[in-house]
Amino acid sequence: MSATSDIAYFRQRVVDEKRRARAACEDAIRRLHLDFAARYAQRAEEAERRALQWTSSPRT
Repeated sequence: MSATSDIAYFRQRVVDEKRRARAACEDAIRRLHLDFAARYAQRAEEAERRALQWTSSPRT
């Protein structure tokens, strides 16, 4: 995947997991989906940093 598609993918997964958390009937399942959402949010931030580093690095 490219950096931009990684970012879009992880952001969409955050939205999906939060939606699943809201729809979950049991607290344990809700916490699981919220944990997944937090992990995907972290991955999105990492992908954004990588993309920023790549665009700001000098080309040879």
